[in-house]
Amino acid sequence: MKAVFLMRECVLPGRATQVDREAARRGLQALAQTELFTILLDTDPDTPSPSPGWAARVAAIIETAGGRVDAVAWCPHPKGHGCGCWGARPGLILEALARYDLEANECYLIGSSQADVEMAATAGVRPVMLLQGRTIGDILGDGCQHKDFPIARELSQAVEYLQAEEDSTAQLGRPRQIAALAPVEESSHPAVGTPVLTPISRLAVSAGRRTRLRPREALRWLSFFILGGVWLSLGIAYLLTQLYRVQPFPEFVWFVTLQFIPRVARGALFILTGVAVVLLASRSFFRSVSNGQGSLRRR
Repeated sequence: MKAVFLMRECVLPGRATQVDREAARRGLQALAQTELFTILLDTDPDTPSPSPGWAARVAAIIETAGGRVDAVAWCPHPKGHGCGCWGARPGLILEALARYDLEANECYLIGSSQADVEMAATAGVRPVMLLQGRTIGDILGDGCQHKDFPIARELSQAVEYLQAEEDSTAQLGRPRQIAALAPVEESSHPAVGTPVLTPISRLAVSAGRRTRLRPREALRWLSFFILGGVWLSLGIAYLLTQLYRVQPFPEFVWFVTLQFIPRVARGALFILTGVAVVLLASRSFFRSVSNGQGSLRRR
């Protein structure tokens, strides 16, 4: 699943920002036509107290304009307090990447300031800059360290770039890896709580609940499964041995336990059968997990 992080200032006006409503509406409608998972980011310290209702109202405003929002993430900390939500410590983005199991290099951030570009570079996502009636010099000046990113006059033009990038990726393969910058140390900016991330769409709710089975986790799970099976088998074997010695069995048990076969061949047969059953169960388990993730991405 690929995502686009959209800064609030790009589509909704704030105390210090002005937005061309018609241009924002066109851009939101174009973005809604893509298959990108859309996450709205709000770093404004004047945001109301965190609540799912506030996030739903923001999403409703965007949907009224013809857009779509899958999740809303914002910083709940007061102005002037160091936190790990944005800027040099982009907790808003990192929280969303972890929650929805996203690859940073396959995600985009549409921003409108130099701080947005720096935040995207720190998190390892691909920035796109909106001019919104300003010049490049007005936004970046001479101090921007990052030059390799597209610049668009308005949101619809930025969406056209994203669509072109996705078409190129579909034809040529994954984009080149962007090295994420090292975040600022904890001591420089003491964290105050965590970012707030509210899922809006059913896709976001499902993605937040799902688990991804990584190779290391699968190996650990399989090791414990086999170890538990071995111990269980040993316990059953000890009990059966004791019963053989003190309790006579009906004649059919002699056939069921294959006692007419030599012990070595009998043990090998049971081991091979047990391995086949474990492999079949593991295959079914992994297939069900992969099918669930595939259906989620198609949605």
